[in-house]
Parts: sequence; C-alpha cells; structure tokens
Amino acid sequence: MIELTEPQVWTLIGVFAAALVGMITFTTQVMWRAITAQFVSFRAEMQAEFSTSRAELAASRAEVSAELAEIRAEIGSLRTEVRHLDRDVQAISRRVFPE
Repeated sequence: MIELTEPQVWTLIGVFAAALVGMITFTTQVMWRAITAQFVSFRAEMQAEFSTSRAELAASRAEVSAELAEIRAEIGSLRTEVRHLDRDVQAISRRVFPE
C-alpha cells in the first residue's frame, strides 16, 4: 500500500491541484468574457431600439401637433359661426317680436 509520505504521491496531489485550479480559472475567464460580450451586444441593441423609438415618437408628436393645430382652427371657425348665428337669431327675434 502507498503511504502519503512518498514524494510521488505529493507530486501527483500538487499536479492535480494545479490542474484543477487552472481549469477553474480558465472556465471562469471564458464565462466572464462570454457574459461581457452578451452585455455589450444587449446594450448596442437597446440603444438602437431606443433611437428608433425616439424617432417614431418625434414623428408621432409632429402628427399630433398638426392635428391639434387643425382642431384649433376648426374650433375658431365654429366660434365665428356661433357668433354669426347669435347675431342672426337676434335679428330674427327683433323682426318677429318687435318691441
């Protein structure tokens, strides 16, 4: 039976420990680089998506502004028509119901 006092046993234990530490280090580095690359690509994709969304939002904002301007113009013309209608009703009431 081999005892733990023999130099070959300690050499093998050292070699296996070094190999284990080396494999753990290598695996950690590879995983870290893969995770970092995923974050970088995710960041680039999100920035592209946000810039597209900003452009779409600006276009929508311009459309809404144009629609609001049109609505305001229509409301202004309705106010004018209501004023004329009020004037016309007063003229009719003066003719129909003289004082």
